[in-house]
Amino acid sequence: MVASSCSETPDSGKFVREEVGNQGFLARHNGQIFAEGRSFSGNERDKLFLNGGDGGFLDLSDLSGADSPNDGRAVLAFDADDDGDVDLFVHETQRERHALYRNDLGVAPGFVKVQLRGTVGNREGIGAQVELRAGGRRVSQVLSRGAGFLSCQPPELIFGLGGASSALVTVRWPGGAVEEFEELPANSRVLLVEGAGVAESFPASPRPLVDPLPKGLRVDLGDKVAAFEVLDEDLKGVTAAVGAGSGRTALSLWASYCAPCVAELPLLEEWDAADGIRVLAVSVDAPADRGRAREIIGARAPALTVLFAGEASGEGRTIQDVVDLARLPLPTTLVFSADGVLEKIIRGPIEGSISER
Repeated sequence: MVASSCSETPDSGKFVREEVGNQGFLARHNGQIFAEGRSFSGNERDKLFLNGGDGGFLDLSDLSGADSPNDGRAVLAFDADDDGDVDLFVHETQRERHALYRNDLGVAPGFVKVQLRGTVGNREGIGAQVELRAGGRRVSQVLSRGAGFLSCQPPELIFGLGGASSALVTVRWPGGAVEEFEELPANSRVLLVEGAGVAESFPASPRPLVDPLPKGLRVDLGDKVAAFEVLDEDLKGVTAAVGAGSGRTALSLWASYCAPCVAELPLLEEWDAADGIRVLAVSVDAPADRGRAREIIGARAPALTVLFAGEASGEGRTIQDVVDLARLPLPTTLVFSADGVLEKIIRGPIEGSISER
């Protein structure tokens, strides 16, 4: 796979051939996105809508957790865990990430999953229109294999039955032939072969997806967390060990633009002075705002050590191995035991003493 890039002298009108992903390609084509962290599409968060069944749609973006700020660029709708409902796999432009959203809207009331086998030269039946009739309604889908932007659908179609116990299926094959198949019970997985007239059942292939971690975290309660690197006041890499063996550690993630974060800094300073507790207050501010964060710490909690999230050497574990800064609600405080086990996750401002938590 290759890409073209303007030469170093654009007025020459020449282009050079480059391998995708090399440093020159990233610097010239994606510098503002990957190097500077800017938005590709104007900071538009991803949206997810649910068909309300009454001609309207319900906005489930925030409730579902799918409203990532990372500039979704491509989406693939498919049944990742083979439980009969559609999950979403999203490619995010920011930070070159991928996200798999498991559909947990409830137990499906019934489905039919259809795979096709067409004639020679079109074995997958691409272009076929499959119509399903159930419960007095009908719906159709086309097996296009290219329905998504910068993505393609898998070679199968999933139909929800809306509580119906069975369904009739008709296929309009790309060559023009129309074929009806026998009535299918709910929760069927069938292969429809052109010209056969009989549906062939195929077995389920369950692929359970693990439960998601708490929002914004890459660790969960009970996990033991190894040391990681943060930046000190001079932006040099320092090791943060939450299992220092001398008591509990409270890792507080905050930012200068977060009013509740700023308000709780004096209380964090009190925690840090208490016996058996050590506070790591790590600012997640952008580089341009770190000066303001320093001033706020100095004014409101001068006894706290100034620390920043970031990468100094680019090697080893960083704080982003513990938290997902793009999705982390602020403030968040993680309390670790003396041996580095995550004991508590505190969302929002802290209250009271550490012993009360």
